[in-house]
Amino acid sequence: MLKNTIVFVLLLFSTTLIFTQTISLGILSSFEAYTGSGAITNTGAVTGDVGSNDGIISGFDPPYTGTVFNNNTVTAQCRIDLLRLYIHLNDIFVTFPGTHAAAFGAGETIPPGVYSIPSAGSLGTTITLDGGGDSDAFFIIKYQGAMTVGAGAEVVLSNGTQSCNVFWIAEGAISVGVDAIIKGTLFAKLGAVGLGTGCDLEGRMLSMEGAITNGLGSVITPPPCVSTIQVNCSDSCIPAAAVDVLGSIGNFALFTSMGAVGNTGTSGIDGDIGTNGGSVGGYTSSIHFGSEYTADAITAQASIDLDNAYTQLLAMPGTVSHPAVFGSGETIYSGVYDIIGAGSLGGTITLDGGGDPDAIFVLKFGGAFMVAAQSKVILSNGTRRCNVFWVGGAGVATGAVTIGAFGIMKGTILSHGGACNSGAGAFIEGRQLSTAGAVNTNAGIIYNDPVCVTSLSLPIELLSFTATVKDPHIQLNWTTATEINNDYFIVERSVIGIDFTSISKVNGAGNSTKNVNYSVVDESPFYGTSYYRLKQTDYNGKTSYSNIVAAKFKNMNNSILDIYPNPFSTETAFRTSETLKDARLIVYNSNGQIVKQIKNISGQTFTFQRKDLSNGLYWIKLVQEGTVKAIDRLVITH
Repeated sequence: MLKNTIVFVLLLFSTTLIFTQTISLGILSSFEAYTGSGAITNTGAVTGDVGSNDGIISGFDPPYTGTVFNNNTVTAQCRIDLLRLYIHLNDIFVTFPGTHAAAFGAGETIPPGVYSIPSAGSLGTTITLDGGGDSDAFFIIKYQGAMTVGAGAEVVLSNGTQSCNVFWIAEGAISVGVDAIIKGTLFAKLGAVGLGTGCDLEGRMLSMEGAITNGLGSVITPPPCVSTIQVNCSDSCIPAAAVDVLGSIGNFALFTSMGAVGNTGTSGIDGDIGTNGGSVGGYTSSIHFGSEYTADAITAQASIDLDNAYTQLLAMPGTVSHPAVFGSGETIYSGVYDIIGAGSLGGTITLDGGGDPDAIFVLKFGGAFMVAAQSKVILSNGTRRCNVFWVGGAGVATGAVTIGAFGIMKGTILSHGGACNSGAGAFIEGRQLSTAGAVNTNAGIIYNDPVCVTSLSLPIELLSFTATVKDPHIQLNWTTATEINNDYFIVERSVIGIDFTSISKVNGAGNSTKNVNYSVVDESPFYGTSYYRLKQTDYNGKTSYSNIVAAKFKNMNNSILDIYPNPFSTETAFRTSETLKDARLIVYNSNGQIVKQIKNISGQTFTFQRKDLSNGLYWIKLVQEGTVKAIDRLVITH
């Protein structure tokens, strides 16, 4: 695992520290499949860890060599990192907002960028993602609905594009048809992710809430690279003095002084949730970082601070005149906008700070404020979310605020005396507040700060782990870049990649931030292929495992069984030792089921054809008179 690179950039004259980080999966880095809630079913081959925070996991019996995590501290952290990953991916500027048809493919070639589709969509036949010679080129394709991949569809990467920089994101389910070849991560916000029979995925399968299925004979492998997509994350945004009015209410993502705070579906909330006169409900299945408060000293103070904030915002004199309707692609500049009566926002609006990080935008409506579905607020030229306020009911008894489905809002949204509700899939960088009305969310994302992902998948940062044949033994070397409370390593070996046994113990460096090299010799390796992994143990007894490496050992250049080529697509050649008589060759699939047998094998070379075997990993066992003479892996590709 490569360490996340974080570059610190201090905005001029700003009290907010902005970090630039490449996209990080944190603890999810070692995962091939993860869901926050749902079952995971496998009938193919998976290289990497899998986990569900709430669901049954099946089909990962030997020869599967990853680790299964289910409803534990690891899957709980995965849930947090997954939400933060979703926030970062959705916070990147959209370069193609609804300009591409919902159907991708049909032999087309597309340039890098972020593609936003305001509906469900599909991918069919062939699509080429052309990086234009830039290895940092990225492709993020987002659907505000389900994504369907047709049978035999293929994603081709060209001119530098890497699968670690490709993300397919759907608000609903993602369904992949048979024999599809997909490059990139499949990420369903709320919905299942499923591969059909015989698929090939170079990427990951992720869902906040939904089942994950790997179809019969389908092969999932991790991207052979680390993402270089740049995202912004920050600490608390400290507002300019003119709008530093929130006090303790600044800790809340959702708050009302009088009314209920409720939720429909699975939302992601980063910040406290509270009411000083009502109930909080519906967030049990949601992802929430923060605390819930009802009618206590904290909510009492928050209620006072909210009233004070409203009073101070109301007292700010209007500096800019504007019609009651905002949006439609317009750009507005800093100031206090005082609208007599109700107002609305439709389409896209850009808040241009003119290069001033303390530029303020206070938009006050003397009535209700309605944001149309799929409307979008863009902050540019220094504008920061903590300096943006949208106020409904300014100077009148009540003014409800309604944010339509899939609306993207930036800033604090405050209703005076009315409800403050957001529709399905709303994405809010800020908060929803009300002085006296209900606050509701619906499978939305509301966050105060786009926090960096900093968790690590292992307490060590393993730079390399290799197994090399050095007759008459096998040399095992590994290097760590960092170690945290690392007590020791156990080197484990297996003949077929399962049922590992210990062959050596090596003390760890404890805590280290420098490269540490380790070396072990296997003096008595298995005849044929041996598989090795590292079992790492902390001082507190917790353990973790490395990836698995293999080395093929031949004694006196006399191999019982050779297979070449391997992997293969149509046919391969088997060569057996001349000393072999009347043996039997047995082929097992990844579930341990016998799929083919060849009898009466003696020393010979013969052709092995795939015929009706699907793509995937198989095991070969050569048996003579009840004794296993050789075991090896067989990989069939497209």
